[in-house]
Amino acid sequence: MVDKKKLDCWIISSGLIGCENQCIGVAEELNLKYEIKRVNPSKLLSIIAPFGKPKKNERINTPYPKIIIGAGRKVIPYIKNIKRLSKNRCLTVYLQNPKISSDNFGLVWAPNHDNIKGKNVISTLLSPGRVSKELLDLERIKWKDKFLKLPKPYIAILIGGKSKAFNFSEKDCLNILKKIDQVIDLGWTPLISTSKRTPKRLALDIKNLIKDKPHYFYDNVGENPYYALLALSDVALVTPDSVNMLSETLTAGLPTFIFDLKCKSKRINSFLTNLKREKYIKEFNETIEIYDIKKTNATSVIANYIKTLDHF
Repeated sequence: MVDKKKLDCWIISSGLIGCENQCIGVAEELNLKYEIKRVNPSKLLSIIAPFGKPKKNERINTPYPKIIIGAGRKVIPYIKNIKRLSKNRCLTVYLQNPKISSDNFGLVWAPNHDNIKGKNVISTLLSPGRVSKELLDLERIKWKDKFLKLPKPYIAILIGGKSKAFNFSEKDCLNILKKIDQVIDLGWTPLISTSKRTPKRLALDIKNLIKDKPHYFYDNVGENPYYALLALSDVALVTPDSVNMLSETLTAGLPTFIFDLKCKSKRINSFLTNLKREKYIKEFNETIEIYDIKKTNATSVIANYIKTLDHF
């Protein structure tokens, strides 16, 4: 039997942290020794991806590892090229909707709401990521002293930002501020994390709102305690713009409430509708009532499927 700990893996990344963490999560779940290979496609390749052929890259050269994992449109030409040059001896795994035939890869994972079909396609309701019991335990120990003086109970408040699907209009931002204030009035201590997409004005307004109240606020400066917030909190309140954030809070086992923000995407609306129907999430309507959620871990599902393939 092959010792899985000795198998190696490349993660092809264009630098998008959300995509990168999905790949890392799968590699870690497989207990693989991995190396992140960051690519910098030309302007033309960035535009025409998933089509096009990348220029020769000395960092992405033979010998190829047993498994390649990538996510994000811009890495697709590199993954396709490796599949061709390795003559399929290297298992190429693509995470997300590739917008091209799945035959270009060894395996494709896509979320249920993308409705992708193919003989080598698997789908789950949630997205893969790095959340695991081991990681949460480590982060809880690492960061717990930072939170000792804060009164319990804790609520993780995760704030995303503008995207094609969400405007984060002035009305939306006022709604977010109102809901945070209500949560504090209910007796919860907010552990807040913003993202690089969060409107600067909103981040500043949140700071001003909570400055005289017990809280923790991360604004992308210094080391990120993101996973510690998931580990230490009893419940989560999340903006619905990020499939990854919602997947991570649910994988961490947190009852998850969402801000009521207008969504322009049928895909994301489908995702949110499915989560509500399966009773994974609830909209926050002035009260926080802890509820039980079903255990779910998309990363484990993907990793277990990969273990059944001939390459592994």
